[in-house]
Amino acid sequence: MYFFKIFYLGIISLLKGIILTIKCFFIGLLCVITIIPKYFIIGIMTVFSKKKKEKTSKQNKKVTLMIAGLSFAVYLVCVFLISRWSVQELRIKYLSNDIINSTEIIEKEEDIPPTQEPDQNNGNEGQDEPQIYYPNDYWDYLSVPFMDVNFDELLAKNPDTVGWIKVEGTKVNYPIVQAEDNDFYLNHSYNRRRNEGGWIFADYRVDFTRFGKNTIIYGHNLNNKTMFGSIPLMLYNSYLNNSDNYYIKISTPTSNSVWKVFSVYTISPEVYYLKTNFRTEPYENFLNTIKGRSIYNFGIDVTPNDKILTLSTCDNSGTKRVAVHAKMINIEYKEEQ
Repeated sequence: MYFFKIFYLGIISLLKGIILTIKCFFIGLLCVITIIPKYFIIGIMTVFSKKKKEKTSKQNKKVTLMIAGLSFAVYLVCVFLISRWSVQELRIKYLSNDIINSTEIIEKEEDIPPTQEPDQNNGNEGQDEPQIYYPNDYWDYLSVPFMDVNFDELLAKNPDTVGWIKVEGTKVNYPIVQAEDNDFYLNHSYNRRRNEGGWIFADYRVDFTRFGKNTIIYGHNLNNKTMFGSIPLMLYNSYLNNSDNYYIKISTPTSNSVWKVFSVYTISPEVYYLKTNFRTEPYENFLNTIKGRSIYNFGIDVTPNDKILTLSTCDNSGTKRVAVHAKMINIEYKEEQ
């Protein structure tokens, strides 16, 4: 059965690839004709014109032929780039579907709440954080189910795997990777192969075992809505008007946690909201700033004792960034294997 399933998926992928190539061909042609219609049309008419009276000088013919040739070259480049990008997006889609289908993911309630109260002094800079951290609002969200992921196969496929993220109200449901810099997974997919669509990856400065004050995750906004392509949906009323959407769940090899969105906005490219160190600015000021930027009032208090999560991607125009901030509201620690 598995063989026939793979064979079937292969045939479907091939057909979709052929249809996509034909589609990109005509899109490329339309782009060229739209961008440089005058020179393209004049060049084609001149080359195929049979009227002797309309023949230009040899020098003008050369110029016209060069323009027509350049137009055709631009067309071919457009087709190539659009086709390559579309194929890479398609590869990411099938890779992510394969990973999701082969990974054990469980939504579960917490059976036994811990007996200790949340530690209210866990956010002080310069002090070692306790082994066990519980959010300030921990007791208010015990009914929110955790997401628990089995990382055995994921770590075997890619040792850079540090977690799994699911954003309610979007299509984001992927493993998270982390490299030694923030460049590698901008253009490499989960299988570490070159792909301009990249993958969902954590900032190299953050710790997915203990979580710092600002845990940052990046992803491209892809046209087929994979990776962080559906994150811009969080800016619209269809998302904002449903409070069930406000939860983000993260599972790691050592813990499962739930986060609740308190701010979402678009902004010109900057590094301010990507801070992980707060020695030069009080953490409280930072929290007040990013909360004040939100296009919607989520009605959630955020204090210096909270740990937050930041998601960052491009907006649909590609000129600005979409930033999403959520605070940790619940966490459970896994037993050591």
